[in-house]
Amino acid sequence: MIRGPGIAAILGATLTAAVFGAPAAAATIHFRVDPNATQIVASVKEPLARIRGAASGTFTVINGTIEGDPADPLNTGRIAITFDATSYQSGSAYRDKRVTHDALDAEHFPVVRFVSTRIEDFTWVSQNVEATATIVGNLTLHGVTREVQIPIDATLSPDKKLLTTDGDFNFTMSDFGIEQPGTLFGALRTGRKVDLNFHVVAVPADQAIATPTPK
Repeated sequence: MIRGPGIAAILGATLTAAVFGAPAAAATIHFRVDPNATQIVASVKEPLARIRGAASGTFTVINGTIEGDPADPLNTGRIAITFDATSYQSGSAYRDKRVTHDALDAEHFPVVRFVSTRIEDFTWVSQNVEATATIVGNLTLHGVTREVQIPIDATLSPDKKLLTTDGDFNFTMSDFGIEQPGTLFGALRTGRKVDLNFHVVAVPADQAIATPTPK
């Protein structure tokens, strides 16, 4: 949910988590997002939805990068993530078409991109292991770019080979020029707010990422 529009200012705090315990003189580090392990879920209120009055769908990540100097992550952290606007899947072909075609106009705006500009409110939860922060950056969605503030929780594995970032933020569709998609063949419409929940996984840039086996 956008507090403040990014997806992936998201990874700014992940970068900070990535350098937990690194020496002050360490060089710039480079990580990349693992699209296979990362999950992005968008939820919106829907009058006919069976679960809590909301409908949810997932998006596929195309790519993402994290880099910065471990000695100064707050000032040097750089994060970017891109996902496929055409990939929305909710379990309903009718809803998927309404979202990708009518709301997102994915034919003309096929990707959603977040690029961080700064990291704020960094706090240790467990020294060198877990941290919280707010990632600020520019979210480009439906051809519109807005600044968003995204609170996150970041964790680094003991071997420093796996970075995970979890969080969510919300935004109003009209902020990005998006019309509320219709339900029940247009007789009803969804809510105006979108809740974007994410679980982002990143690995060292030189580490191979497995290609999913086709189903």
